[in-house]
Parts: sequence; structure tokens; C-alpha cells
Amino acid sequence: MPETIDPIQLQELMRSDALFALIDVREWGEFSLGQILGVRNIARGSLEKYLAFLVPDRNVTLILLCDDGSRSALTAETARHLGFSRVTVLAGGLREWERAGGETYGGWSLTGKDYGERLLMEEKVPELTVSALHEMLNRREQVTILDSRPYPEFKASHLPGAHSAPIGDLVLAASDFASDSAIPIITNCAGRTRSIIAAHLLRRMKLANSVYALKGGTGAWRIAGWGDELASGDDPARAEPSASSLAAAQRFAARIRGEDHIELISPETLRARAASGELLYVLDVRPGKEYVAGHIPGARFCSATQVQFAADALVGVPNAQVVMVSSDDPRSTVAASILKGMGYPKVAVLDGGSPAWSRRGFETEAGTPVEIDYGQPAWLARFLQDFPSALGKLRQLPTSGIDLSRERVKFISATSLQESIGAKQPVIIDLRGAGEFATGHIPGARWLSRGWLELRIAEMAPPGASVVLYSREETRSVLAAASLANVGYCDISVLEGGFERWQRLGLPMEAGLGAQSELEEIAVAEIGLFGAGQFGYSNERMARYLKDEEALGRRYHRHS
Repeated sequence: MPETIDPIQLQELMRSDALFALIDVREWGEFSLGQILGVRNIARGSLEKYLAFLVPDRNVTLILLCDDGSRSALTAETARHLGFSRVTVLAGGLREWERAGGETYGGWSLTGKDYGERLLMEEKVPELTVSALHEMLNRREQVTILDSRPYPEFKASHLPGAHSAPIGDLVLAASDFASDSAIPIITNCAGRTRSIIAAHLLRRMKLANSVYALKGGTGAWRIAGWGDELASGDDPARAEPSASSLAAAQRFAARIRGEDHIELISPETLRARAASGELLYVLDVRPGKEYVAGHIPGARFCSATQVQFAADALVGVPNAQVVMVSSDDPRSTVAASILKGMGYPKVAVLDGGSPAWSRRGFETEAGTPVEIDYGQPAWLARFLQDFPSALGKLRQLPTSGIDLSRERVKFISATSLQESIGAKQPVIIDLRGAGEFATGHIPGARWLSRGWLELRIAEMAPPGASVVLYSREETRSVLAAASLANVGYCDISVLEGGFERWQRLGLPMEAGLGAQSELEEIAVAEIGLFGAGQFGYSNERMARYLKDEEALGRRYHRHS
């Protein structure tokens, strides 16, 4: 049995400055429906691929949790095989956490969203409702609407008359946008967080303009019934910031580094500390094109515009040193300030950024970012909006133990499996996310995540049955086949090339959940606002999304 920690001990650890990683091993959809604030998510099925990336130091205290402790106990064994020496399980899981009075929240990237809600309350960031803005536009009042999302998101759909001003670029161009102090500025995003953070940054710049965050963003605009008024396409007024605006951004960056106690670290110091084996994370917050051309070895791509959403998926040990790198000080300083506000205690900025590193003649590497897919491809696509696909395919992380596991399993081709369907059909298990399963799966397949595999496989197939496993590609199903062999299943096959090959061959698929209707809430949580159809976007689901964000702010109302 693994070592355990109780909820009170966990709360004390989370308040300390110790180096630890807290990992929820449930599926993404389950995690999104209710989680402990500050926890990271790696579904058990992806542990061998992502744990060492998220937590590079195997001596760090690792706390695993699930709903009741059963899946995290299984995962603890896997983590020990991966070389992690200090593995602990939350006794009783989330159920025990809640019985002890611990709170859980719905949504994703909650550390960044919590920061936005805290700013709204503590810094009294003013909000403007979509109704008020709609009336202002109808009256043809002069307003400057700044869309704080990545440019591809802006191009897809934006408010009428809005300008693109992603958070990563906002302070660079802020003075240009604020040239007429009589015109109010309204920041917006798809929901709440980025518009609140953008408005807070503009207010910190002490502009003469009135600044408001649009409450609920384009989501609230759609809910109000004005979706057909949204525009799309490029921002014709998009231009490089003026010299005076860039100078103002530099002054702002220097000021907030002092106010937020953000350290400048020299290239020499960073290089020496990295070589010493210290656990530190280097986040490159430049645009994707610059990152691909060349970056500090081991640096992780993290667009400054998405840092509030992406950081938790890149930094598994929140109390470790984090160093922000850019080609300019304002961009990296703003990203560092956001990260500091999110609760990361040790955040520094590389002095002089990537140009200073290169001037020293220090080594760089070129290439695309690693894939940080935690079983939810739509979330990954959102994160990579600042990384156009034209720049190249994402780099795959190695999967520990995959070669040894591959030697133990047999494969079945897609065409052979297709021929067996309708005859002596094997039990076909889909190991992908519930949302992916609902969108499209092999006819007759049942969904069962790898996390539940050993615990629930007997409900679907007795040990003597013929079982075919498949995942998006082969990795997860190969590992799952090895796990089933360990519990007595002998006739196991893995779909060669996974579901991706099945799709490429144009073989039959079916959508929906079939007899597994109990998965609907999880499927909706995974597909949610990023998809279409039965399980995708709806105004009702958008409203719930906004309520989940607002729920984070109630803790600050209680303590005010």
C-alpha cells in the first residue's frame, strides 16, 4: 500500500514553501467538473509520457489523488516504477477532502482564473456589461475595444469595431491606443479572465483613460442574443507600436518589477544554475515563430498572452524557480507579474532576454514545442493559438517503458478489426477521452479510461474474452495492454496505428455514448465550448462556464 496524506496535512503542505507536486490522475472531464484549486491534472493513462516533463526532479514530494483513492493508489505504483522516490496518495481522495471541509471548483486553468477574480475584487477593476456596451455602440459613442485574446481567436470572431491587443502585446501598444484620454477603453476576451487581467494592466499603467473589463466577454454577448453582430477577419488598424509607446512600456516594466519583487537574473547565472541540476523552469513567452527559430535549451514555449492558462500545464512544482524569457523586457515582465499574482513565489526575468543570451554565445536549440496534451485536444489547440500549425508539428515526448510494453503485446490491423466486427466480435475498448469517444468511435466499442482499466474491465469482459484496445495513437493502448496482462488477460490486441489510422482509412464510425449515457457530463466537460454538435457549445454551457469563474471570486467576497 502507498503512503498516504490526509486532507489537513495536505492543506498545511500547500501553504508551505516546500517543493512538491500535486497531481490529479482522473480524466480531464472529471477533473474539469470539480478539482482542488492549484492541482495539476495528468490522467493515469498519460503518466508515463507527461509526469517526468511536468515534474523533472524525481526526488520531489509527489502527491497523487483521484475521487476515492483507488486510481491514485494504482498510479502510485506506476510513479515508483518511473523512479519517483517520494510518492504519497491523498487518503480517501476528493471525497475525503470535501468531508474535511475542503473546497473544490469546476473549470480548467483555475489558478489563472482565480487570479483574475481576485483582481476584480481586491483591485476593484471596473466592469461594463455587454448591454451597456451594446447601447454605447448603438448610440455611436466613441469607445476603444481591445481584444486581449490571441490574434487567431480574434480573427475567428470579435466584437464590432474591436482591435486586437493580445495580453502579450498589450502594454507595448497601450500608449498608442490611449492617445485620446477622453475615449474609454474596454478590454474583452471570450469570458472573463483575460479581459480582467488586461484592464488591470492598463490601470497599473496609470493611463488617463477610463478602463473597463467587459463582463462575460464575447460569451455574454452571444448569450444576450447578439452573436450575429460579431465580426470576423483581420484588424485593419493593426500596426507596430510607436517608439514612444515602446518607451512607456519599458518604464512600466521597470516599475512593476520593483512593485512585484520580480528578480532580474543574468544569462550567466541562469546557465550556471541550470547546469547545477537545480529544479527550475524556463518559460519562453515570445511568439511561436521566434521560439521555433531558436531558444534556450529546455525552455518551454508559453505565449505571454496565454500564460495565465498555460503555466500550470508546464510547471508542475509551483514553489520551484521559474524564469521568464522574451526578446524584450516588457513582455517577459508582464508574464512574470501575472505568474507572481497567480501564486508562484519564485519568478524571475532573464535580464536582456534571449538577445542577451545569444550575445554571450551560449547554446540555443531550434525546433517546435513539445506536445502538452493531457487527453483534451481542444484545450491543446486553444493553448497553441499563438503557435500556427505552419511552423511545424509538435515534438512528441518520449514515453517511459513503451518499448518493453510493446514487446509484450500483439497488434491487429484496422482492416482485420473491421472484418471481425459483426462476426465473432471481440470486446473493443476505447481508451481515449470520453469527449473524443462521444464525437466518434469504432462501432460497438465501449469507453473505459486506462485509469479505471484494472478496476472495471471485468464488467465489460471476463479474463478469457478476446479484447481489442485502442487509443488516439498506439501509446496509451500498448501500456494498457501490458496492465491487463498483469491481471490475467491473455487474448489482448492493440489496434495498430490507433484511432487516427482507422479514421485515415475512412472506416465506419459511430457517434454518441450509446448505452453509456452516464458519461454525458464528462463528455460535455471535455468538448464543451470548443466543439459543436450535441456535446459542444451552447449558450447554456457558456453561462455555466462564466458561473464557474465567478464562483472562484466568492472566496474573496467572504473575506472582504
